[in-house]
Order: sequence, then structure tokens, then C-alpha cells
Amino acid sequence: MGCLNATESELLSLANIDFKDSLMNLNLEDLSQRLSRHPWVENARVQRDWSRKALIIEVQERTPRALILFEDFYLLDQHGEVFKKADPRERMDAPVLTGLNHKDVLKKDPQSTRLILQALDLLGQLRERRMFNGKQVSEIHLSKQNGLTVFTVEGAIPIRLGTESFSEKLDRLEKILPDLAPKAKSIEYVDLNYPTKAVVKMKVEDKGPARRS
Repeated sequence: MGCLNATESELLSLANIDFKDSLMNLNLEDLSQRLSRHPWVENARVQRDWSRKALIIEVQERTPRALILFEDFYLLDQHGEVFKKADPRERMDAPVLTGLNHKDVLKKDPQSTRLILQALDLLGQLRERRMFNGKQVSEIHLSKQNGLTVFTVEGAIPIRLGTESFSEKLDRLEKILPDLAPKAKSIEYVDLNYPTKAVVKMKVEDKGPARRS
């Protein structure tokens, strides 16, 4: 079977094959469905090999693409499906998706699904970039009202990206990054949801109570 995450013993346990039974009597569709219950299995195919009097099991595993945080960390696959709670060893070195309700995601709420797919698209674009890439992002916050906001590793600066034109917005961001770096601690947010510009909002300094003379 040659899987990376689903072990042979786990799959055989799920298949629950009675090896005393003949190949002819095995329900291959039922076997495939049982194998697909494993969280790492995306597709399972079972065939009879009459020449060798054997059963061939082919398994396609899910590809984890991101972590999403609900009450705990969960794994997202390449299709935006939440497929299992992440064990500590499975926690990826990648930005974490936040902001969505677990029940909405499991019910495949259209807005939640769309936001997750947009976040995966953004992550894919960040992986291809050299200047501002996934290593510089700690979190992607998903909001049904405001779309996507990424938070930088350095300074936790919120960068508002909305729901579209991520490539063009990231190009604009990279043009101003050298100027932003020295001011990171003083930046409240960066908003890229404008056609041709980036709006940088600076934090208002707290001067403390006025002195009495």
C-alpha cells in the first residue's frame, strides 16, 4: 500500500477482510468505503488480481496544506477539507488559519468554505514569493465581513487583503516593505483593499495623563 501516514496495520484493521473467504465473495465497494474511513485516506481502490489470486489495495492519501484553529489545531487538505485533529508531530511550520466557527466549517457553510479556499490560494502564492512569503506570516484571520487578514511574524502587523486580487496586493505590499520594517512596532494595520495604494495606519501614542501645574 505504501502510505506515508496511514499504516498498513490500520488499513487492514479497517478493511476487516476475512482471508478464509474467496475473492469472488468479497464486496470491493464495501471494502473501499471502509478504507476511506481512515482520516488520511482520500480515495481507496480495491481490485481482484485473478492471475495471482490476490487482492490489490490502492490508497491515495490526503495532502495537508494548512492548520486551522478551532478549540484545537486541525489539518486542512488540498481541497479545504478539515480531516483530522493535528497531533503535536503533525503541526506544520506554516501560518495558522483562524476566525471561523467549527460547526460552520463542518456543515460546509458556503461563506466559510469560500474563505478557506481563498486562504489556501493565498498560501500557495506566498510559497512562491521570495520577499514576502509564508515564513513571514504567523496567522491568516478569516472573516465573513472583511475577508482575509494576515499577521506578520515580526511585530504581528495586521495586513488586510480582503477576498481577491492577492497577487496584485502582495506586489504593492512588497514595494513598501522596506519602509515599514523600521516602524513595525508603531503600525496598527496595513490596508491593501484600495485599487492603487496601501493605507498604513499608525498607532496613536498614549501620552498618559496630563500633568497638573
